[in-house]
Amino acid sequence: MTRPRRRTVLIGSLVLCAVLVTWAGGATLLLRPAADAAPVEPTAAPATVVVERGELVQTARLDGAVGFGTAVPVTTKADGVITGLPPVGGVLDRGSVALRANERPVAVLIGELPLYRAIDGSGMEGADVSMVASNLMELGYLSRSDPADFETGEAFGEAVRDWQESLGLECTGSLGPADAIVLSAPSRIAAVTARLGDPAGGQPLTVTPTTRVVEASVPTKDAGVIGAGAKATIELPDGRAVGGSIVTVTTTGEGAEAKVRAVVAIDDQAALDGVDAAAVTVRVATRSVQDVLIVPVAALVALAEGGYALQDERGRLHGVEVGLIADDRVEVSGAGIDAGMTVVSAR
Repeated sequence: MTRPRRRTVLIGSLVLCAVLVTWAGGATLLLRPAADAAPVEPTAAPATVVVERGELVQTARLDGAVGFGTAVPVTTKADGVITGLPPVGGVLDRGSVALRANERPVAVLIGELPLYRAIDGSGMEGADVSMVASNLMELGYLSRSDPADFETGEAFGEAVRDWQESLGLECTGSLGPADAIVLSAPSRIAAVTARLGDPAGGQPLTVTPTTRVVEASVPTKDAGVIGAGAKATIELPDGRAVGGSIVTVTTTGEGAEAKVRAVVAIDDQAALDGVDAAAVTVRVATRSVQDVLIVPVAALVALAEGGYALQDERGRLHGVEVGLIADDRVEVSGAGIDAGMTVVSAR
């Protein structure tokens, strides 16, 4: 009987030890930190912006291109064949040579009336006489006086001969349609359409103004608010911006085919040196408000009952009235809203 009892006690002790080991192992697992558990990230603070006070300007965006405007043909009445042509991009100014016909230079005069008859010193009067006299005065060959009532005489004939001599021409003292072309203003040569040996009379070249402009298309929705005289900002391809103003706004076509185009003058021509043609963006102010409170549009909270609010840093909502919206910013007003206030923004 002694042996079975001892055996029972031994078995019981072994079972108890096994239970204790198992419990201890479980406790060890429960107390040990989980090495593979992902760290808990702290909650990111909401983005905030500060309410500003200032000017808000709404602009229209126009796609345009820098150029020298529309080219027009130049007509010459010169005799013979063309023996010399000017380079494209050159400038024709008062007294310069437009081309050579039979090796005779055809000079440039500036005025509004073309030469239609020979003018000499025989006591002639008229608008064409006034135009030629004005040019000779500007070139320094004729004493200054009022060209409007100018009458040719000996001094006029002498002035013409002096000018002809400077050009290497026969000194006749008479100037006719074959001797010169008349341009309304100094002009840039846009294209040369004739070749050496072509008849000198005709339209051998085209010219544009010497100043660059921007020709831009006006969005239909903005056509009614953009007019001549409006200030503009021209954004260049290299990131620079220059000022300008709308010169003309014209509509071509009808209905769905209608197109509205604007010509924009550039304030600083030197800023575009070397840029003869380039795509640009023109922005024109169409509406502005002064001394108003401004926040990003992303700061507006749409209310379930309608309208909008701003949320302060404590989470409280403040109802606001919305005004002008421009460039992702909006004019706001409302009780408790003032410059310097910090509000939550979606971005």
